[in-house]
Amino acid sequence: MKSPNPSHGNTSFTGAVKSRIAAGICSMLLPSMTFAAPVANYLLVESLESHDVQVVDTQARKVVKNIEVRDNTDDVMGSPDGERFYIALQGNDNSPFGHQTNESGKVLAFDTRTKEQLWSLSVDGSPHHLARSPDGKFIYVPMYNRNWILVVNADDGTIASWWPAILGNHSLEISRDGKHIYAGNMMTDAVYVYDTERGELVMAIDSKGQEGNRPIVIDDDRKLMYMQLSKLHGFEVRRLDTGEYVETIKLPPLENDPGKGGARDGDDLYVNKLPTAFPYTYNHGLAMTPDGKYLLAAATVANYVAVYSLPDFELRGTVGVGKQPNWIVSDPEGKFAYVSNPGDDSISVIDIEKIEEVAQIPVGTVPRRIAFSTE
Repeated sequence: MKSPNPSHGNTSFTGAVKSRIAAGICSMLLPSMTFAAPVANYLLVESLESHDVQVVDTQARKVVKNIEVRDNTDDVMGSPDGERFYIALQGNDNSPFGHQTNESGKVLAFDTRTKEQLWSLSVDGSPHHLARSPDGKFIYVPMYNRNWILVVNADDGTIASWWPAILGNHSLEISRDGKHIYAGNMMTDAVYVYDTERGELVMAIDSKGQEGNRPIVIDDDRKLMYMQLSKLHGFEVRRLDTGEYVETIKLPPLENDPGKGGARDGDDLYVNKLPTAFPYTYNHGLAMTPDGKYLLAAATVANYVAVYSLPDFELRGTVGVGKQPNWIVSDPEGKFAYVSNPGDDSISVIDIEKIEEVAQIPVGTVPRRIAFSTE
């Protein structure tokens, strides 16, 4: 007697089994599909003199949206989940601290998908380069010409706390665990380390007389900090736990020595007219790839980006970019780096492995800080 053919007869039973199996598979797949990490495929570019922020599609390599804002943009930053981005604005009023500084400013929040403004916070003083907590709950705002750092609730733009600080805080970076903020200072030539839970200063790291601190990079895995300084054609390496000096990495030599006149015009940021007067800087732009394999340093005065391997600091090569490169970010995969060029209103795209510029994207007028966002 033949065994019954499972494909015949009880079709309702087999159909029900298949349906349950399919439903089970879907139930396993749907959570991963629903909560998959957003893809950082857009670049946000703040442009100082056109008073706007460009949204650049990194696949198409073109501007797909322009967001007009009033006053002078100084920084743009995305949220960890990609749902929002934030802009630091400086007012147009004069300040005794010079034309780069303003007596009032704002921090704005936008919805990434709709590009609609969510909230606006007016602040006393001149906000500079922002940082955020790893969980996205707080935004840290350095007030360049005030004695405090603001901690802002990212949800509604209210001020959560004020930290006593020192005049001149310019650039903020936060440790991976969110426990420490590193504030590069342009006036006192130091990096100040703050405990984020207590809002207190715990350490000051001097820059060995090379003047103000500019972009800094925190290498949590190696417990190192890399920092650019106003009058150093290169960057310093320091230990995170003690601030101890490790070494100085010098970029390839310039064709001419720094001038003695002291440039007062931003247009003088070139090889043969290097600035010597505060607050200008030889170089501005430093970034590490997410995998920690490469460090990219902008030579603002020579219009190139140097690519170093880590941890040996071996120079892999230099890449010519646009005029006066100012800021660098790496994509999440560490494949491409993006460089803002205020001198010719463009963004350079660098293939990091090939060490070559593969595209230039026209953006707003005097683009500076840039950041990744999601669709």
